[in-house]
Formats: sequence, C-alpha cells, structure tokens
Amino acid sequence: MKARALAAFFALSSVAVPFALGALAARWWLARAPAHLAIDLAQPLVVVTAWGGYGGVCFAILALTIVCATIALLLAAGRLTSAALGARSELAIVVSVAALALACALFWPFVFSSDTYAYAAFGAMAQAGLDPYAPVPAAAHGAFVDAARWQWSGVFPVCVYGPVFVALARSAVRLTAQAGVGTTLWSLRGIAVLSFLASIALLGIALDAWPARRRLLALCAYGLNPVILWSVAEGHNDALVGLVLASAATLARCRGYVLAGLLLGLTPLLKGSGAVLAAGAALGTWLEHRPGWRLLVVGIAAGSVLAAGIALPPLRPALAALGSRGHYQPQLSLQGLVGIWPAIALAVLAAAYGVRRLWGSFPDGYAWLGIGLVAGLPNPYPWYALWIVPWAIAGGETLAAGCLWLATIFSVLRYLPDATGNMGTTALRVAAAVAVVPLALVLAGLGSFSTARKKAVVQP
Repeated sequence: MKARALAAFFALSSVAVPFALGALAARWWLARAPAHLAIDLAQPLVVVTAWGGYGGVCFAILALTIVCATIALLLAAGRLTSAALGARSELAIVVSVAALALACALFWPFVFSSDTYAYAAFGAMAQAGLDPYAPVPAAAHGAFVDAARWQWSGVFPVCVYGPVFVALARSAVRLTAQAGVGTTLWSLRGIAVLSFLASIALLGIALDAWPARRRLLALCAYGLNPVILWSVAEGHNDALVGLVLASAATLARCRGYVLAGLLLGLTPLLKGSGAVLAAGAALGTWLEHRPGWRLLVVGIAAGSVLAAGIALPPLRPALAALGSRGHYQPQLSLQGLVGIWPAIALAVLAAAYGVRRLWGSFPDGYAWLGIGLVAGLPNPYPWYALWIVPWAIAGGETLAAGCLWLATIFSVLRYLPDATGNMGTTALRVAAAVAVVPLALVLAGLGSFSTARKKAVVQP
C-alpha cells in the first residue's frame, strides 16, 4: 500500500510541474520587461494590467501552464482511480500535491488580479474608522488606500463583501501593517492558501462514504483543479467560501443538518456567492428528499435571514454606488457572445432542466444547475471556479459535470483582455467563443442524458 501511495503521489505531483516551469518562464520574461513598465514592477505585488503585447505573452505563459497542468491531472487521475488507495491516503496525497502546486504558483513574480489590494484597503479603511462600503473620500490617504487607488487608476471599487470578511481583512492589516503593504498582501494570500488546504481536508472527510473511484475523482476535481490552484495563490477570498461549504458538508455527514444549513446560510457574511451555494443546497436536498433535508433547509433559511439582517444595512451605500456608477460590461462569457437576454434565457432553461433532472433523481441535475449559473454570468472570472466546481462534483461522472468542470478551466481566458488592455471587438468575440466551448459540448451531447444512471445509493 505504501508503494502504491508513493506512486500515486508522484503521478499527481505532475500537476505541480507546469506551475514550477511557468514560474521560471515568467521570471525570465519579466526580466525583459520594457522600461515603461518600471512603475508597475515597483509595486508590492506586480499585477499584469494593460501591458499590451508584452502582457499577452505573460498571459500565454499562464494559459500554457494551466493547459499542461490540466492534461497532467487528467492523465494521472485516470490511471489512479482504478486502484483504491484508502480514504486517508487519498486525502493526504491530494492535500500534499495541492500544497506543492501552490508553493510553485506563489513563486510566480506576477499575478493577474488586483483583488488583494482591495481587500487590504478595505481592512485599512475599517481600521481607520472609514466606511469601506462607501466611495473612498478623495482626501483619504494611506499606504493601503493609495496602493489600491493606483491599481484601479485612481478609484478602486467599493466593498461588496460581507462584514465578517472585512473584519478578517482588518485583522490582517492590524497585525502586518508595520511590515508594509507587501507583507499584508502576502498574509491575505496565505489565508487563502490555508483555507483552501483545510477545505480539501474537510471535503475528504465529508466524502468518506463515497465509492473509492468517485471520491478520488471529486478530491482531484476540486483540490487539484489548476485554475482553482492559481486563484488561491492569487489570494482570492472565494477560498473562504470553499472552506465554509466543505465545513457544512462535513457537518451534514455527521448528521448535524441544522448547523450545516445555518453555516451555509451565513456564508454571505463572507461573500455574496455563498447565497448561490446555499440556495442550490436547499433546492437539491428538497428535490431529492435526502436524509435530514428538512432540518438542512430550516438551517439555511435561518442563516440566510440572519445574514441578510447583518450584512444588508452596511452594504446599502455600496449597492447605491454600484447602481449609480457601475458599468454592466459582459466579457468572455455567453452574454458577451450572444447578448444579455438570450444568454439569460439559456441559463434559465439549463437551470430548469437541472431541476427536472433532480426531480427524477438524476445526479447530473446539480451540474445542469451549475451550467445555468455559468451561462448567466456576465464575467466568469477564474476564481469563481472555487464555488462552481462543487456543482460538478455533485453531478457525478456525467457529461454535464465534466463539461462544467472544463468550463472552469476555460475561464482562465477572462484574464486576457485585462492583461493586454487593447483587444478589439472581434478579438473579444473570438475569445468569448472559445470560452463557451464547454457549454457547447454539453448541449451537443444533450441526447445522452436520458440514459444517465440514477444517483448511487451512497449519498454525500
């Protein structure tokens, strides 16, 4: 068994190799940056933003890394799922490989998202007694606020995150501010990494009763998804949402249905995407009549009401600012390709089909709900994969689940327009067409779903 586990570790470790090679290539390329990018390179955390053709190459390095890591994962997982390693061994291997891949991703000299700057600025504003949910006053200055301003060309967005996350960001600022902005940014990235690794461990516990093949596939689909790994390394707070979801799944596994539901309902106190997961869990458990579904739904309802009462009052200024100043600009999505209303119509149809499948006890209904979610997003950013992949996992070994998972890999394309800053309309439409390929694949295979097997006896 030890020899088999060691072989499995080395096989899955191939996922980390492209991240290591990509880091070396990125460092080599950054050393040849044009002189006009000197101010960008002087920032505490270098973010590739509107770098033209040079930024396009930076993106190409990341895209090639993601493609190679995805191929390595598919090949390794395909070889391993035929031989059970034991739940504990599988979990230890996936967590270890994820940690290795994240270490390689953290070695990259640049990222493609400025979100951690915003997190730090919101925490600093709260620490200084300013309202992070209101537009930043022009007279407000400070290391964190000024760093975030520079990243967003003068004005960074108002906070739309829950008060629990703001409190966490405030704590990070309070503990690390004296060491500089860069240290705080690294601390926020570290929180994301630790939260993600913990979520893998909890997911493994929650799925302990699943058949060996499906359990290992689920752990790999989540814990070793290359786009998720990159997003976590960038420091996105969606990793915290993943941790809450895995904690709720573990509580449900231990028959703590009310507590699990309450935790899901409270997730918007971190980020609003948690409400989508809570709604999906309530809908799915009700349609399938899973054990304890009534208690779970009661917990979700109670948590959602409590979260709304806590989060909505401070969020009102942010929502008002978004309504008056926000710009609805779909990119690299189905909305950007076919139009807003046609895309929403397709999203509703996909979700309705998912409800129908769940009503008929077919597990791919969850995947169809996830497909409807992706189809309706105006901007499917890569880090959304952290709360989209669970829909694919729940969808079982079906075409819909596979295509939904593949859609998270293709979401890396969303970095392209921001990295270059000079893409024309035609180029954007071509990139959007490529990005929605997984959705087209699932529609092409629609006829095969009528023969899909019903859910297994073992429930998560």
